[in-house]
Amino acid sequence: MKNKTFYLFLLLCFSARIFSQVGINTTSPNPKSALDVISKNNNTGVLIPRLTTVERDAIGAASTEDGLTIYNTDEKCYNYYQSTNTAWLSLCGTYQKAVYTTDCTNIKVFGTYTQGTSLNTSNYITMPITVAKAGTYNIVAKTTNGYYFEKSGVFPNTGTFTITLDGSGAPSTGPQTNTLSFVYDGLTDTACTTKTVSVLGSQVSYGINCNGAVVNGTYNKGVQLVYDDNTVTITLSNVDTSGTVSINSSTNNGVNFTTTESINPSSTNITLHGVGTPTSAGTYTYTFTTNGANPQTCTFSVTFETNLGTFANPANRCLEIYNDGKRTDGEYFIKGSGSDVVKTYCDMTNGGYTLIQSYSEKALLTDNDNDLRNNQNLNWNGNKNYTAAVGASGIVTYRNFLLPLVVRQQVRSNTTGNLYRVRIVEDAVNLNTNGDAWAKNNYAVFDLSTAGSNDFIGNVWTSTQVKITSKLFGKNYNTTGLTSGNYVTFDGQSWNYAETYNIGNAKVISHQSNPPNYAFTYTNTNGSTTSSNLVGLDDIWGPYSDSTFNHHIGKCRPTLNGTTGIGDDYQGVVECNGGLNVIYRTPHSFNGGEGRYVQWFVK
Repeated sequence: MKNKTFYLFLLLCFSARIFSQVGINTTSPNPKSALDVISKNNNTGVLIPRLTTVERDAIGAASTEDGLTIYNTDEKCYNYYQSTNTAWLSLCGTYQKAVYTTDCTNIKVFGTYTQGTSLNTSNYITMPITVAKAGTYNIVAKTTNGYYFEKSGVFPNTGTFTITLDGSGAPSTGPQTNTLSFVYDGLTDTACTTKTVSVLGSQVSYGINCNGAVVNGTYNKGVQLVYDDNTVTITLSNVDTSGTVSINSSTNNGVNFTTTESINPSSTNITLHGVGTPTSAGTYTYTFTTNGANPQTCTFSVTFETNLGTFANPANRCLEIYNDGKRTDGEYFIKGSGSDVVKTYCDMTNGGYTLIQSYSEKALLTDNDNDLRNNQNLNWNGNKNYTAAVGASGIVTYRNFLLPLVVRQQVRSNTTGNLYRVRIVEDAVNLNTNGDAWAKNNYAVFDLSTAGSNDFIGNVWTSTQVKITSKLFGKNYNTTGLTSGNYVTFDGQSWNYAETYNIGNAKVISHQSNPPNYAFTYTNTNGSTTSSNLVGLDDIWGPYSDSTFNHHIGKCRPTLNGTTGIGDDYQGVVECNGGLNVIYRTPHSFNGGEGRYVQWFVK
């Protein structure tokens, strides 16, 4: 009976210890532990269940096993089950591999890729990901051309994300297109095989001579450019790195210039090819910037012609050619009498004036068979015996030239109000240019927009004041177009009478009444200085029967009213009398004795 009582006491004591703490190799387990294991000789440990990943997953852990712990012999690490993520997590600080899918359709490639240029932060790929199971991932987008994209990390939870794969490396070959190969945690995606990257050729390095552009080919309004004929050659100043030149110029007048070509250190130039159809004639500027490591911005100009004004397509007047975009001084063809085509000089510098008459001082003053000596009247209803340049081979004879009357009448333009221009040319080489120094200082523009029906060509133009803007001996000579007040000025001096008409003996500006006594000087083309006085001003811009300024048209003989001797080309008396009486004046000696040339224009 005593023994039974003792065993019952031991059983009760043991049961009490089970329902508090369990200690192994200790009689005083930690009060806060359910199990306190002590190594008896400090040389042993605790072994918990050791399972492979497959065996672990076969447990089928659920929320009731939250915190269940095993040692994973595959990972060589403790795993515990976390019910929140319904996943086994590692105590070694790493997740298990995530389970996810990618959206291949919406993968996007960003940045520019050039042979030999290392990828930077602008080179990357974005990829939509749907995570079914949290964990680690490693995604690589590979190429076979020296560069790739990669991203590693942890998906902490399930859901849809967009991740960025950063680029590394440098394309070794270009230009070409590379196909991306996607690898997920070591497994290659065999379905997503359509994503590509375009690689440019190497970053070419070169310089050009911006001022050395050579324009090749013919450029005409309305005629489509020919790719291999209408070109612009640009000289290379150096080529440091071989590669591909890619240039597109600005577009102007319906045309631009382009090229894509390979260059190397031995290359000397590049060729831009014209594309398009010019919409207008004229000169247009084009701008382009070179590609490569050292960009340069350059410009060049191209002049587009018009066939208006050619023998095959004669114009009505020079102004028509000017308005079509042709702005170069020179000889052009205009419509003549009937089916005739005549050639004349077009003054484009001053806006499209048509030359209607040209004569030398010798033709005016000494040629006995020239009607000019007796009738220089522009409105005379006849064609005189001047030479007109008729036909394709016609030659403009500037010493004695006059367009036929019907042509003189038709070249006028009502849109300008009939502007007449006269100039005196000293150097015959400038008869069809605007380069003559004397002509720039001796000209007049007659504005007939207020003259009503009166005109130089047509009916006789009687005394009618018009506005005149001119220079005489380099001094400004102007009239206001009024008939009252001091409406005439010369070099700052003013007075109130100057008849402007063309009647009788071909007077143009006649009867300068009582100009001031004003001494002035002017510089000649040879550098000498001539002294004169405004009191000698009477009739100008034509031959007259009255006094005429010396050296205006022709030169006076050495003495006033003298009939013998040849006057100086630059000096002498202030005026000579009896303008139509050739015994009082002679041509200047310039241009082989032809003297200066008087030229009349209209537009």
